[in-house]
Amino acid sequence: MNEKQALETIKKICESNEYIEICGFLGYDRSSDKYVVSQQDNISEDPSKYFMIDPIDYLLFKDKCEMVAVYHSHTEGSEQPSKFDIKMAESCCDPFLIYSLETKKIHIYKPKNMDLDVSILNRVKDCNDQN
Repeated sequence: MNEKQALETIKKICESNEYIEICGFLGYDRSSDKYVVSQQDNISEDPSKYFMIDPIDYLLFKDKCEMVAVYHSHTEGSEQPSKFDIKMAESCCDPFLIYSLETKKIHIYKPKNMDLDVSILNRVKDCNDQN
């Protein structure tokens, strides 16, 4: 799928449940030049306010394709990252793509140190900025 299709897929997945934070990964498969969206189980003790993804699933996904971003929904409030979101993105060195169920907008938070090809992320960011 292309950038636009990936963003629309993430929005649709996030809108599937308004009570818990939906989460997953946005990846990129170089061999097919396509983005990959993978929904993950939110294993947080309080999934209505936070998300947590099994670290094994994170490593397995990164083994299959390039990680572009970790995505999750905000059930309340805006798409702006929380302090917790910033801390987690900075810790894993992966951008966070946050979708607000209230505003219907996406924000992409880029940590200071990123372990990815920035051009792949910028294609998604540019597509998001056009909407």
